[in-house]
Amino acid sequence: MSTRPALGHHCSRFPDLAMQTSVRTRRVYAVRAPHSLLLGLLLAGACGEPAADDAAADPASTAGIVIATAADADALVPPLVATTAGKQVVDLLFDHLAEPTSTRVRTDGDAGFAPRLAHRWQWSADSLSIAFELDAAARWHDGRPVTAADVQFSFALYTDPAVGSMHARGFDGIDSVTVRDARTAVAWWHGRHPEQFFQLVYNLAIMPKHLLDTVPRDGLLASAYASAPVGSGRYRFGSWERKQRLVLVADSVNYRGRPRFDRVIWSVAPDPNTATMAVLTGQADVLEVLRGDAVGKVAATPTLKAVEYGSLDYGYLALNHRAKGGRSSLFADRALRLALTQAIDRGAVVQNALDSLGRVALGPFTRADVTVDTTAPGIAFDSAAAGRALDSLGWRRVGGNPVRMKNGRPLRFAILVPASSGTRKKLAVLLQGQLAAAGVGVEIEPVDAGVFASRLQQGDFEAALNVWRNDPSPSGLRQAWGAPKGEDVGANFGRYASAAFDATIDSAIATFEPAARTMLFRRAHALLVADAPAIWLYEPRNLAAVHARLVPVGVRPDAWLAQLGDWRADGTRTASLR
Repeated sequence: MSTRPALGHHCSRFPDLAMQTSVRTRRVYAVRAPHSLLLGLLLAGACGEPAADDAAADPASTAGIVIATAADADALVPPLVATTAGKQVVDLLFDHLAEPTSTRVRTDGDAGFAPRLAHRWQWSADSLSIAFELDAAARWHDGRPVTAADVQFSFALYTDPAVGSMHARGFDGIDSVTVRDARTAVAWWHGRHPEQFFQLVYNLAIMPKHLLDTVPRDGLLASAYASAPVGSGRYRFGSWERKQRLVLVADSVNYRGRPRFDRVIWSVAPDPNTATMAVLTGQADVLEVLRGDAVGKVAATPTLKAVEYGSLDYGYLALNHRAKGGRSSLFADRALRLALTQAIDRGAVVQNALDSLGRVALGPFTRADVTVDTTAPGIAFDSAAAGRALDSLGWRRVGGNPVRMKNGRPLRFAILVPASSGTRKKLAVLLQGQLAAAGVGVEIEPVDAGVFASRLQQGDFEAALNVWRNDPSPSGLRQAWGAPKGEDVGANFGRYASAAFDATIDSAIATFEPAARTMLFRRAHALLVADAPAIWLYEPRNLAAVHARLVPVGVRPDAWLAQLGDWRADGTRTASLR
């Protein structure tokens, strides 16, 4: 419910980290399965609801959903959450002013959002402010009403340097949030851009001022509230036994209606294999990520089904365009980058490394991007053309030397990989073999995950196998591939620079008309693909194992469990792999 005269850019940054090793918004993340959260015995509800009996949470029952995970959430206070596992929990505990209505999140304007805490909003005539009128029925889990002061307080919490939230930069360009009256909060921008609405409502989880106002800003994580948070979502906090079990219970008097399941339980396993066994043996209802032979085992289990959901991740071979010490980089030559891309049969590489759980990447964007053109051509595998191109560049086979030479220099480089990632090590070996056939020597350099992330950020590599997760905004492409500004490279680890790309992406980001905006983003995509600043390898297919009786709804690639309160149970369903 909105009224606005015109669409009022900035992009949100939530670092969903599953299956990722990267640096995002100046923060370094470790490899895969970051963390998640849990606490043991269910606590009595703050609004007088009696404590539920955990023993009743039989995964075969419709009373609860048990999620098997090998990751524990890092935090339950939204500004301090930095992992996928943590976000899954706070998405159910805390509400935003509005929520996306589609599995393909639209980020321009407000048409792709439905009311949550705000039941209506009003744009100003100049589109520099939006007034959000809160639902009068919205309550915190302790029974207090949600007010405009809570919205103002939450914005201040996210952006306070003392809090140190990694999400603070997501609010750049928002001047302030003010209180017009008890139920109306007004957000103010110093400039119009297409993603104003998305920027605020997607990033800002609303928190209770009356419970957090007296907590020191630099002590939030150590506060009592951080271990037993009070939100306004359809699920309330139940209990948390760290690295073992986290329980949320249904808020029976929630303003949005009681969720279908009485409780949601994250059961933390010591490793992914144990988590997989939990769902295969009926001890859990859901496993978010299926890998390897677990896919076939789920297909052979009548009580389970595999559910595919969109991916915002892509894997690529980062190529460093700036050699250390000011030396000329091998990969500063676009013609060489194109020849190396042509020399790799990416379809065979992806099939060998990921089997059915991956597809060839389109570029530094995925099929879940609302602006992507899935029919656009890429650089096709052509070993003969690659050989001719390398010859023309002066990289020739000399005598019986298997590695091409130019002016006495061998065509050789090292690929940096995180030692803990079996998939990326396998990919490196496959690339090594294919490039050897083209006369290119490749050394594989496995390093600790922390070292990998640090060397990416410092530019201390020749090539590196990295995985990146986009957020729903197509404007995130600017952070990852826009020209570095001095030492601030963002996520552009290869230090790629293209004035044509920068101009095009900046125009796309600033354009309000949807068709023109999409056209400009697609033009930026085409420039990146044609320029081959990296070698785009794969986009993983995300498959979850789900009990056959469960019917998931509203599954988004950026927030897989956000609509879990609307999932339902259908005992007549049978398992099917699809």
